[in-house]
Amino acid sequence: MLRFNRYLLLPFVMLVDVCVIGLATVLTVLMEIHSTSWREVLAMRVQVGNMLFVLGFLAVAHVAMRLAGFYRSQRLGAGSRDWQLIVPIAMVLTGLHQGAGWVFGFDYVAAPSFLPWFGALTAIGLALERQLFRVIAQAVRRHGRNLRNVVVVGEPHRIAPLVERLARHTELGYKFDSAVEVGADGAAEVESALARRLEIRPVDEVFSTLPLDTYPQTIRAIVRMCEEQGVTVRMLSSLYVPAVSRLQIDDLDGSPVITVFNGPPDSVLLLAKRCLDVTVSAAALALVAPLWLLIAAAIRLDSPGPALFVQERVGLSGRRFRFYKFRTMVPDAERRQQALEDRNEATGAVFKIKDDPRITRLGRLLRRTSLDELPQFLNVLRGDMSLVGPRPLPVRDVARFDSRLQRRRFSVKPGMTCLWQVTERTPRFDEWMKTDIEYIDNWSLALDLKILALTVPAVLHGRGAC
Repeated sequence: MLRFNRYLLLPFVMLVDVCVIGLATVLTVLMEIHSTSWREVLAMRVQVGNMLFVLGFLAVAHVAMRLAGFYRSQRLGAGSRDWQLIVPIAMVLTGLHQGAGWVFGFDYVAAPSFLPWFGALTAIGLALERQLFRVIAQAVRRHGRNLRNVVVVGEPHRIAPLVERLARHTELGYKFDSAVEVGADGAAEVESALARRLEIRPVDEVFSTLPLDTYPQTIRAIVRMCEEQGVTVRMLSSLYVPAVSRLQIDDLDGSPVITVFNGPPDSVLLLAKRCLDVTVSAAALALVAPLWLLIAAAIRLDSPGPALFVQERVGLSGRRFRFYKFRTMVPDAERRQQALEDRNEATGAVFKIKDDPRITRLGRLLRRTSLDELPQFLNVLRGDMSLVGPRPLPVRDVARFDSRLQRRRFSVKPGMTCLWQVTERTPRFDEWMKTDIEYIDNWSLALDLKILALTVPAVLHGRGAC
């Protein structure tokens, strides 16, 4: 079943926003024509220059809306907050329209009524659209979809009222997972209990009801832990200001809530990263389709069992997803692994044997050429993975992490290739994890492009995947 979540809905909302702005432009131009007949309007020829201008303006408008924070989570925000975003952005777009129209010599922009009408239609259109999406999203949440798992941290007498509020406001879509009560041991006890909760199952947000003046160290530990693992923090009290997180003030039934956003910022560069993922993976799937059939047939002829290997791996925010590869081992390889654990040559949580007896004859060739990785383009297209990011690990390996910092890799999407693969460092688990953290802390689109470029010679030299 199609998952209804923010990562599927957000691109659609962006597209509708652009369409609304484009429609406002067209309607305003038609109002300035003063044509007495709609036949004359429909008979008008659309000039290429005008189309390019409108498309360029819409692209700039989209960038401006992203930079203005138009697409941050508004789950706790009141409907009135929409106007605080819409009115300024409508004014900015009107100014951009006027400036661009003057530069490119479009006469209709000079009309006295064009700019007021364009600004008004843009603001009203975006407001109506946002209200419609808000109503739909709330209705979906009331039916148990698009929910976020919540852990509440605080004193017992403060936890119950918050849980009651969240349960009462079903339109917010919060699913109470568990509570971490503060006892006499303070921060140490809370840090340990919360770490166990985050490791057991996926958690989207952590609510804290702790007052800053009483539990400053505990709050600091909570924020630090959630920063490391990419979990959103919402505070119902004053908050220690973190060094790298982004803050937003929300409202819950009259109580102020400070939201701490972690992980890479929601920027235009992340949008470009996703566009690159979709474009490359879609093109790759189309181009290598004949090769897929040949490899699948060869696998079936070489050994009994399915052509694809499907395994649960751990991805963004600790969520599990179905990971695809061409099968390179015997069908019961996972069952046999337990008997081979004493032969593990890797340090840390991972399992690796240089001459693994479970690998088939064809499997060795597929691994050496990295052809077994081709089905992962499906994971990239679906949004479970990216082209570049920390390699997704099996559940077995993640369960053996011995450091909370290692779970920081779950604050970004896993990838088909990684910084570790192209740096050729000593194959030690701790160094691998440090390289993943280095990638997350220094992420940029240029770094992704560099890793992709270096992956090609790495594959040609037979180093395979991370």
